[in-house]
Amino acid sequence: MKRPFPVGLAIGVFIVVAIIVSIKLVPPIDWKRLTSAERVQTAPSDIYASLDVRYDKAPVFEETYAMEDKNGASSFEYTIVRANGPSQRVKETIKVPPMATYDVSFFFGQLVNDGVWELPSQPPRGDTSAHYTLTVRQTEDYKSGKHVATFTDPHYWAAVAGREFHIHLSPKGPLPNLLQLQGEGVRDPRYQQIVNDFRKFGPAAFRAAIARARSHAHA
Repeated sequence: MKRPFPVGLAIGVFIVVAIIVSIKLVPPIDWKRLTSAERVQTAPSDIYASLDVRYDKAPVFEETYAMEDKNGASSFEYTIVRANGPSQRVKETIKVPPMATYDVSFFFGQLVNDGVWELPSQPPRGDTSAHYTLTVRQTEDYKSGKHVATFTDPHYWAAVAGREFHIHLSPKGPLPNLLQLQGEGVRDPRYQQIVNDFRKFGPAAFRAAIARARSHAHA
């Protein structure tokens, strides 16, 4: 009597051979690369920029522009503190809650292009009745940085400031020829440009609300 062909055994052998061939043909998984890619995708992303202006005299005492993007959700606000009568102050905030938009990301990129990270602080010059504090902060791929610059009168630093002369007197050397000194230019258009960036930021409705809030201070 003829023995039946072991179909089940043949199928089992075929499966084993197929698994061995697939292991040889498919490249090994690069777990290190996958872990790195997942790390980048899940890394926190946070960008923040603010401009705070404090005034010595009424009718406006303080203005603050603040923009932030956390992991793709952008929010921004404007706050003004103004006089309300001879001895009172009122604070008004116009705030846009977090939403999925690129407004803050594009704005932050514009600040970077305008040189915000390299902008130095300056001593009081020009119109010193308004004091500016610029702050930027960024966290990306588990790395973070922050920069703060203080100055007065951005128009002065952008267009009026002249040249600085550094004179080094030596007790043993000859006196320098003051007529031949080569000064260092201190005009820097970045101050005015960055302040303008803040004042022009946002959708039309946001800027219109700011204009109304500022007009109340002069009513």
